[in-house]
This record gives sequence, structure tokens and C-alpha cells, in this order.
Amino acid sequence: MSRPGPAPAVVLAVAGGGMAGTLARWLLVEVAPSPAHAPLAGWLALLGVNLAGSFLLGLFNGLAARRPWPRWLAAGLGVGVLGSFTSLSAVLLAAALVAVPGVAPAVMSAAGPGAGAGADPATVVASAGAALGALALGAVLGTAAGWAGLRAGGWPRPERAGGPR
Repeated sequence: MSRPGPAPAVVLAVAGGGMAGTLARWLLVEVAPSPAHAPLAGWLALLGVNLAGSFLLGLFNGLAARRPWPRWLAAGLGVGVLGSFTSLSAVLLAAALVAVPGVAPAVMSAAGPGAGAGADPATVVASAGAALGALALGAVLGTAAGWAGLRAGGWPRPERAGGPR
């Protein structure tokens, strides 16, 4: 027996929400310098977007735990808007661009093979370490922002009188 697929309203809500969330992230990050040209500013812009999205996703789920939302709306806002607003792929691309000096120009301008061939090994190791540290920091701060959002949304629900504590 096969499971029924999602309702068309859910699919449309996720697709529309995905477009809206991607556009919102692009608009916010677009005003900041590119991670390829100004690594710290680019990282901070992506970190800010992802922390805001983590908080909002936590808030959304905290509110939804208190009072369920229609399935299409929950999927459209959660998976669609906030899932595309917080983009792990953008963070990973920024990490790759920062981690290996000389790679950014090759990626950004299609300079071809050998664009980063003259990079000093110590600089490569230091840059890779900084990129990994930034990824770890983003994961820790993102988790904290999500937890703060859950709490702001009223999660966990207060126990009913006489229920388990």
C-alpha cells in the first residue's frame, strides 16, 4: 500500500515560500560585501541571516506547538520560507571560498585551473582552520538562536494541572 503524496496546496506553499525565503536572503546578503572579496563581512552577513532564520524557525515551531497551524501554512513558512532563508549551501560555499586562498577568484570569475596554485601552505592551513572555526561557531550560535526562538514561542507547553511534571 502506498502512502499518499502531499496535497497540492502544501507543494505550492513550500515552492512559493522557498522563492520568498531565497529572495529575502539574497536581498539581505547582497548589501554586504562578498565573502570572496571581504571574508569577514561576508561571513557576518551570512551568520546574521542564519541566526535570524534559526530564531524565527524556533519561534515558529514554538508557536505551532501551542496551537497547530494548517498543514499548508506550516510547510510553507517552515520548510519553504525559513528553510530557504537559512541556507547551509551559502555558508559552505563561503567556507570553501575563504578556506583556500586563490580559490575565490577561480570560482567567482572562472579563471580556470591553477588559479590558487601559488598559495603558501601555512596560509592555506590557517584559512582552513578559520573557516572550520566559523562553521562550528555558526552551528553553536544557530542552535542557541533556535532554542531562544522556541522559548520565545512558548515551548515547551505548560503541563496541564494534574498531569505529569
